[in-house]
This record gives sequence, C-alpha cells and structure tokens, in this order.
Amino acid sequence: MYQSKKIIAFDLDGTLTESKQALTADVAEALVALSKIKKVAIISGGSFQQYKKQFLPYFMEFTNGADVSFENLILMPTSGTEVYEYDKIKKDWLLTGHEIFPEEIKKKVREVLARFVASNKYGIPAESWGERVEDRGNQITLSALGQQAPLENKKPWDPDQKKRQIMKAELEAEIPEVSVSIGGETSIDVLPKGFNKAVSLERLIKKLGYTISDLLYVGDALFPGGNDYAVIEDHIEAVEVSGPAETISEIKKMML
Repeated sequence: MYQSKKIIAFDLDGTLTESKQALTADVAEALVALSKIKKVAIISGGSFQQYKKQFLPYFMEFTNGADVSFENLILMPTSGTEVYEYDKIKKDWLLTGHEIFPEEIKKKVREVLARFVASNKYGIPAESWGERVEDRGNQITLSALGQQAPLENKKPWDPDQKKRQIMKAELEAEIPEVSVSIGGETSIDVLPKGFNKAVSLERLIKKLGYTISDLLYVGDALFPGGNDYAVIEDHIEAVEVSGPAETISEIKKMML
C-alpha cells in the first residue's frame, strides 16, 4: 500500500503530536527521513504561527541544513485554507494558496460561539486558559477551555465528542453558510461552506500532477464529524492512528 504512494498527508494534533504540544524528537526524525523519499503534507486546524512554534523548529533539528526535506514538505494550516511551500532561493516559507472566508459570515460565527461560551448548556467551564474564540483569518476556532489549557484538563472534558457534536449541529443549523468539524481535545473548527481537508488535499494533488490514488492520509479524527472525516467521505485512502507512537510505527512501514 505504502510503496505506491507519492504523497503522505498527516494531521498534526493527535497524530504527530499531542494537542498543541511540541513535535518530539522521534517523530521529527521519522518525518525527516520520510520527506527524503516522498512528498509530505502536514494539515492542521492550527495557524501557521502555531506550526512555527510546535512543528518547524523540531523538524529542522534533524534536517542537518539540507533543503531536500523542506522541498518535499508542504504545510497546510487552518485545515488547508492556507498552503505554505518552501522557496529554496529565498530560504523561506511562502504562502502559495489561500481560501477566502467572507467577513460578514465570520461575524455571525463569532457571535454564535460567544453565546455558546456564555451559556451553561454545553458544559464549558467558567475558567479559561487564554482566548476561547480565535479568528485565524480563514478559519474560526472555538477552544472550549482556552487556547493554552493544560493537556490534563483538556483530555477529560469531551472525550466522546458529544458536547461538540451538539454545538456543531446547532451552529450549522443557525449558520448554513459554514462547515464545522471537531478537532483536538476541545476544539471546533469553522470554515467556509463546503471547504474541508479533503477539498484542500484534492487541490494540492491536482497542482502537483498527482491523482487521488497517489495520496495517503494519516489522522486520528476519522470519526463522523471529526476534522479528518472528510477524507473518508472523499474516498481518500486513510490510516487511523491513536497518537504519535502509532504514527511512528506507520512511518516505519512507509520506509520499507
């Protein structure tokens, strides 16, 4: 299965890292090795600034200054509404793709999410670790416990996604101009209607001159409503993992 694939796409939080935690050395080393033989795309609900904190510095430690790993690496923050590729001449990451999210719809989303936070209906605690509703430009994300909530607080809050499934259904019913998915431990990602990770990956493989059979997706949220589920609906071949340790095992199989 793996040998025929030309590009491997990975979710970030819950797949390559724990929620908003730094990329560990063993995962970074495995990814750098894989990027020397295949295209690697990292797609996440996080912003590009989050990639610069959580992913890139740790990946860079294992490249030994070689551009080849960067040239085969594609970063797709905010669920792929942005695409960054490495320019070896400028030696920098350049924005090469961008989805538009109309401001008037975003305003509605922010208002509804603020109401969710203020309500006692969804089990959102009064205590917050940082900003709860974050406008990432072309994606709006609700982090129910706050952007900087400790992992030990996030994990037990909504492990079966039932709270967020209710919020997702209500938000989509009230604002039909958006698509909503569940990500991480406490997050809901809101995107322009019809946009999701599968759409962004389809655009990428078309740009690269590949077909859908050349792509493999690795993620942890492949359940209905999860922010990886769109790839299943789009018939993209996918591997479900439970976290970074299992992802490393899959990468090792890809290297054979």
